[in-house]
Amino acid sequence: MIEALDNMREYGALTAVIVSILAIFVSGLFFGITYYTMDVVQTGLESVECDITENAVVSSCQELFEMSFYPILELREILVWFSYFFIFALVLGLLVLGYQSGKSPVLLGLLIIFIIIITYLGIEVSNIYRTLLETDVLRNMLSPFVVYNKIMLYFPWFTFFVGVLSVMLSTVNFQKTRINKISDELNY
Repeated sequence: MIEALDNMREYGALTAVIVSILAIFVSGLFFGITYYTMDVVQTGLESVECDITENAVVSSCQELFEMSFYPILELREILVWFSYFFIFALVLGLLVLGYQSGKSPVLLGLLIIFIIIITYLGIEVSNIYRTLLETDVLRNMLSPFVVYNKIMLYFPWFTFFVGVLSVMLSTVNFQKTRINKISDELNY
């Protein structure tokens, strides 16, 4: 993990932005598949009927499942919230990268070019997501992830607005005045 972060520092902010956008795309699919799998497992376990003899704690499989599996499977709602927090943590990371790129006008110009490229990549990612949603299985898997679906369907707009906010933060960082510093420029 630390080695991956060191490699990202070497390749710069563009790599971090592209990895973040791909992470947003892949994370939602991962959480959707995990949620759906947990739902299918719970449905399968609810259909099992058996009697357990010579046990002082439980008398049927359903009682055993209620004590062991069902509490874990009910935690699948946390996956929806975790998906939202993951997306917005990446957005905050992208905004911090934008703020840090305001150290020079060259980085600010590169950031604007990168935002144009990333918005185009957002169009491609959104088209891939729309194609994936045409299958009934994936549509059913991702139906509980309402915010994620909205973000991915309008992903070019999402990346554009995050990019504009990033440029604004970069401009603020570039334009901030240095105060309380002794400058030799004014000494004639």
